[in-house]
This record gives sequence, C-alpha cells and structure tokens, in this order.
Amino acid sequence: SMQPIDPEYTINTYKQAERVRSQLENRLTDKCEYKYQGSVTNDTHIKAKSDIDLLVIIDRFYTVQNPQVPKNPYKGDPLKDLLDLRSEAEQALEAAFPQARVDKSGSKSISIEGGSLTRKVDVVPSNWYNTNKYAESDNAIYRGVQILDKSVPTRLANTPFLHNAWIDHKDNNTKGGMRKASRLMKSLKYDSESIGLSSYDIVSIAFNIPDASLSYPKGSELLILSSCLEFCKRLQSDPGLRQSIEVPDSHRKIFCEGHATVVGLNQLTYELQQLANDVLRENQRSFRRLSEARVEY
Repeated sequence: SMQPIDPEYTINTYKQAERVRSQLENRLTDKCEYKYQGSVTNDTHIKAKSDIDLLVIIDRFYTVQNPQVPKNPYKGDPLKDLLDLRSEAEQALEAAFPQARVDKSGSKSISIEGGSLTRKVDVVPSNWYNTNKYAESDNAIYRGVQILDKSVPTRLANTPFLHNAWIDHKDNNTKGGMRKASRLMKSLKYDSESIGLSSYDIVSIAFNIPDASLSYPKGSELLILSSCLEFCKRLQSDPGLRQSIEVPDSHRKIFCEGHATVVGLNQLTYELQQLANDVLRENQRSFRRLSEARVEY
C-alpha cells in the first residue's frame, strides 16, 4: 500500500482526462486553459481512489492578490462568468459522453465517470489567481487559481502547484518516505471506510511528520507505519502541536473549522494501531517490535 501505482495505470488515468479535456475544448464557447491538480499529479494516489481533477481556467480575466492593482480592471462579472462556464461545461459533458454519469451536485466540481471512461474525472471551473509571490518571481509554482464554489456562490483561492512542489521537496528529503506514508494512510481510509479525514488532510499530516521519522532504506518500510502511528498519537495528546500544523502550501491549518477534526484523527490512529497489531501478530517469529521490522524483497 505504500508503493507507487504502476506507471501504466497512471498514464491511462491521464489519457481518460485528456479525452474529457478534448471534448471541452471543442464544445465550450470560451477559450480556456487546462491544468491538472490532485493526488495523481503529486504521486500520492492509490488505486482505490485515482480520479483526477481537471482545472478548466477561463481566459476572460484573472485575479491579482492584494496589494497588487490590476492594469486593466475587468468590467465584467467574474462570478457570473464562472457560473456560466460551469453550466456550459455540464451540458458539454452530457452531450459528449451520453453513456457516462455526469454528477452536477458537487459545489466545486462536475464529476464524470462510467460509459466509455475508465476513470472518474472531476472538472473544476476556475480562474487564474496571481499571487504576490508569483508576481515577484514569475515562477509558475506560485501561481494560484480561484475555484468556483457554486453553493455560495463564491471563488476560493488555491495554490495546487505550490502544494505539489512542497510534497516533492519533502519526499526527496525523506528518500521517498513522505509519499509512502501518504499512500499508507490513504489506503487505510478507503479500506476502513470509517476515517473522517479528507485525502488532502491525510497527506498534509504525512507532510508534517519529521523527516528523520520517514527516511528509511528499502526493506525498512514498516518503520514508516510506526512513524505514522507515533505522530498521530502525538497529535492526539498535544493540542498545541495539533493546532499548529499546516497544509503543505501553508494557506490554512490542517485542524480547523470545516476540515480535519479530532474525531477523524482518532479514527485514523485507531486504524494505524490495528494495522500495527496485525503486522506484529503475523510476523511474531521474525520480530516483536516494529522497530526491528524488515521486509525481504
């Protein structure tokens, strides 16, 4: 469960998303840019949940972060433009993939799956959001997007490319351990169906585990299970630590209103403990503690 998905499986996920993209390009009135975000793009995805987010970025306008001032202020209505884009995208997907299931109930995305599509694709209407850091550096990882939330309606700022850059940095510093921890805990979430934490927040918890606790050579991966369990126990017992940790791009705390909860943390910790117990029972002839564990390849 810690190991990366077969590259061919990931390639096929992108191919399905490209089919959706191609149909939108041909059918939408507005010219848009298309980018990907989510776990597939940062290699923390698992087979149980390998859908992909397709950002559909409108070209009529972009937003700048304060205190930047737009050179040519947009005279249209950005919110209405995105709502219109979403409505048109829903119709386009239904027309292009008549046998697929197009779920229009999501507030931030349109989900399409089934029919001739072998992967679920989430289509996310959005606009570019030029952060101050992007304006200073012209580095694309700092460019953000604003995602339409039709339920309010409003636009929510997000920096998915910076998120991915930090995950890559952390994973390089931990010899691949950060992604292994993420996949392990996400696998537990989907296997147990009882962990009330989002995949995003689970990856963010893994991101905050100290580097030394994730940096193990091949054959010692079971120590990552021990590290995940011990860190979650620390979060349970230390409210200060729990309230201080942030998502990788630092745009919010992990444990905050509307996101990760102590209840969800307790559920994750319980499943990690059960897995650790199972591993020890099955391998009691080879080792009695996870700190002694090795996997023979």
